[in-house]
Amino acid sequence: MQEKKKLLMLGASSFQIPCIKYAKSEGYHVITCDYCPDNPGHKYSDEYHNVSTTDLQLVLKLARKLEIDGILAYASDPAAPTAAFVAEKMGLPGNPYKSVKTLSEKDLYRSFLRLNKFNTPWYGGFNTLKDFSSSSSQFTYPVIVKPVDSSGSKGISAVNDFWEMDKAITHATQFSRSNRFIVEEFIEKKYPQLDGDIFVHNGKIIAYYLGDQRNDVAINPFVPSSINYPSLLPDFIHDKIKSELQRAIDLLKIKFGGFNIEVIVDEKDEIYLIEIGARNGGNCIPDIIKCASNVDMIKMSVDASMEVEPKILNRKNIEKFYTSYVIHSNKDGKFKSVKLDDSISQYVLDIRLMVKEGGDVYKFNGSNCTVGVGLLEFPNLNVRNKMMDKIEELIAVELE
Repeated sequence: MQEKKKLLMLGASSFQIPCIKYAKSEGYHVITCDYCPDNPGHKYSDEYHNVSTTDLQLVLKLARKLEIDGILAYASDPAAPTAAFVAEKMGLPGNPYKSVKTLSEKDLYRSFLRLNKFNTPWYGGFNTLKDFSSSSSQFTYPVIVKPVDSSGSKGISAVNDFWEMDKAITHATQFSRSNRFIVEEFIEKKYPQLDGDIFVHNGKIIAYYLGDQRNDVAINPFVPSSINYPSLLPDFIHDKIKSELQRAIDLLKIKFGGFNIEVIVDEKDEIYLIEIGARNGGNCIPDIIKCASNVDMIKMSVDASMEVEPKILNRKNIEKFYTSYVIHSNKDGKFKSVKLDDSISQYVLDIRLMVKEGGDVYKFNGSNCTVGVGLLEFPNLNVRNKMMDKIEELIAVELE
């Protein structure tokens, strides 16, 4: 009997379960690793190892010991450089480690953009408030302060003057593994921020699905609370975005994979590639893309990692209106349930909860505060707008 090929999955969060399940369904021996033995995805894998996904050398040692055939950091920003590092060292399918590291650290990424004449806000990377103080005169307020190496919109603050910087820096470095932060000048947006995934094969974008982001501004204006498909931005904007993304991919010598993209369009229709995450998006973005277009980026990510050509089968135009809604709370407490209003029930394709009854719920200040995700399908734009205008009431988190 032929031995099964081995796929090492970095992480096993709720968002990674569909990917683990698909890999298992294809007959692969799936190994998960992270430092969270209670992560729900581990019960779906064939074996689990307690190794941090950000420890390059320990993951490489594990991968060599297990003699893996592929490695994947699905929907995990911190693990993406590790997957690239191990793939490069072992000659497995992957992207250049240097390029993935550049995409994964905001100061390196902004430097790449500036060096190659992409639009980018004025920025600086710093270690302390003292470091920033010597450069503060170069910035015009308001500015945005972010950890350089965090994901899920954690640790971000808007700052209106220098006296607010200390608090914002403390907040940012709490979410930075390297204790570094970046300061960026604020860009006035003409449209909603764009968010979604692309897929690259043989160095070319073969699937592009960016939707219009929405935020629950009453809680936190920087954390995405939903992504709507199809995007309502004009085609010429998306053509410009695709062109700039492809230029970045060429320069970085990216070979394949799912990438999570965030884009801002300013008042002059200039494109800002705010993020190119070297992994598929969280918040069930690949899942809602599959519902909307029949393009299965989960399948494609696993296939490409295991040297199977990632084919797109039966792609369809997006004919209805789809939303990935992040179910969240405006306060801390203990989780009781999610209550669906009768008016929204018929539009719900699926509800995926991340918190168990009695579990801790936190005010929505980052993706780590997500209660669950709702996958929604609406027959037309009017219905979607009507429902989304009061979605926090229609899909409500009940606390004990």
